[in-house]
Amino acid sequence: MAESYRVEVIPQPVSLARICMWVQAGLGAVGLLLLLTLVGGMEANAAGAALLLFAVPLGAILLIGFAAYRMTSRRRWVRVAGLVVESLLVLNGLWSLLGEVSVSTLLNMALAAAVVWLLFTRQSAAWFDR
Repeated sequence: MAESYRVEVIPQPVSLARICMWVQAGLGAVGLLLLLTLVGGMEANAAGAALLLFAVPLGAILLIGFAAYRMTSRRRWVRVAGLVVESLLVLNGLWSLLGEVSVSTLLNMALAAAVVWLLFTRQSAAWFDR
């Protein structure tokens, strides 16, 4: 005998936050690849130092992508990780805007702020209950 089961649909704020995080990870990966092509034309000493500087953005990109991937697990740590990383990206964007205003900084900061706002909603808090 087949048993029926209940399928829960991911709430809209969580789904939108997930989409924004995938967009961030994708754009970050493209940007990092473009920077790596520039490093390819550098001297060996300068390229080695530049590659060390890419570790932090690469870590952020991987963490954002992993959190977006794990959102369907409904684990609390996924929400917390998303909030922490995205809040740090908002602060980094504000810091960058003190120097100069660029479209990429504004886009990244807007996406990060949207994710923070979406993950702070009641529906998002209720979704991450495990």
